[in-house]
Amino acid sequence: MRGSNVVLSALLLLLAAGLYSCSDPSTIGVDLVPEATLGNTLFTDTITIETNVVREDSLKTDEAVAVFNLAGSYTDPVFGLSRAGFYAQVRLPNNNANFSFGTSPVLDSVVLSLAYADYYGDTITQQQFEVYRLDESMYKDSSYYSVDEILHSTQLFSGTVSIHPRDSVDLGGALKAPHLRLKLDPAIGDEFLDPANADKFLSTDAFIAFFKGIYVKALDVTASGTGCIASFNLLSSMSKLTVFYSNSAADSLSANFEINADCPRFNHYEHDYSTAEFGSVFPVSGSSRLYVQSMAGVKTHIRFPYLAALGADGDIAINKAELVVPAIENSYYKSHTNLLVFGVDSAGKDAIIPDLLESSSYYGGNYDPVYQEYKFNLARYTQRLVSGNLPGDGIDYGLSIIASGGPVNAFRTIIPGPYSVDTKLKFRITYSKLK
Repeated sequence: MRGSNVVLSALLLLLAAGLYSCSDPSTIGVDLVPEATLGNTLFTDTITIETNVVREDSLKTDEAVAVFNLAGSYTDPVFGLSRAGFYAQVRLPNNNANFSFGTSPVLDSVVLSLAYADYYGDTITQQQFEVYRLDESMYKDSSYYSVDEILHSTQLFSGTVSIHPRDSVDLGGALKAPHLRLKLDPAIGDEFLDPANADKFLSTDAFIAFFKGIYVKALDVTASGTGCIASFNLLSSMSKLTVFYSNSAADSLSANFEINADCPRFNHYEHDYSTAEFGSVFPVSGSSRLYVQSMAGVKTHIRFPYLAALGADGDIAINKAELVVPAIENSYYKSHTNLLVFGVDSAGKDAIIPDLLESSSYYGGNYDPVYQEYKFNLARYTQRLVSGNLPGDGIDYGLSIIASGGPVNAFRTIIPGPYSVDTKLKFRITYSKLK
């Protein structure tokens, strides 16, 4: 499960950022068709589509692919309960060795500050956040996934918080960028300042062996339609663990223990679909409604069982094959800004299709707020299918519609299925018969 998703997790982010480019999109598809046949063009939008919804595999969510770290909980009336939390290492101030609190240090307080990046859901509902001290070390050269957990026991914070991702914070009359401030149990500060532990601050290795890191999570928000997932930029200068103290030389001092680029960190996600409208038994039939959810939630599988029949009367060339994916909007839980279409391999895992490696202007996938839909040009995949030129064992296992940026956002999308009464999932193909 994990190995197949190492590259794919990174691709979800790279593709979302539009890093792939290729030739002029207006020529792709047409260059497959001999000039003499360009006038012999046919069109169909009645291709049979078989659909179902399945659980997403675990995603790689560590610092190698995840720019932001998520924490929070919400209960979606459609998708049920979702939870997010993150693990992160903390380092000495400025990565300095030989750090000291000075002579006779006295604690004032310890505050964990987390710079907001974004949010998803309802920020009106207060949430119960918890912070724990890790009992197990994290390593920068290790890979961490959305299902992974690090041992933790000592609780450093438990309290009700309000998520204000757009509001500046007044600190002593100075306005600072929006961030969440959690006042931790003073016992951890006393342990830091204890002269018996002074040797724990003489090197980075000694410190991270002494204080292995933190786990930030939220308790379940169970009322339907409430709660949110907040995303944090842990590399912001506002994100830090600050010890406020005094010593024999000064009355007001602070030490900022950083979460920096040297610190391993990753997101942990959980979903409870027992109250979801599609239930918790997978696969789910998707003839009327389909679903895609980030944070290693759910994805949609589609197949075109009779597509090869287009070439039954002779060879054809695909000019354009456009998968039209409409979305049902919701005020709190907005649809993804981008979706991706991957192939499916013989093991049921996501696989690259050639169209995915073309330019974004050709491939598509961006949400159109006017028409409330996504469009994908799958001409190269379709040409392979109708020509019987599929890679591997030559069997078509279909396609997956998945979340773009799934390791780092909490979006979800509802799609009318191919047998929906009004707007529906469609596959529109323009092709030419070859003489």
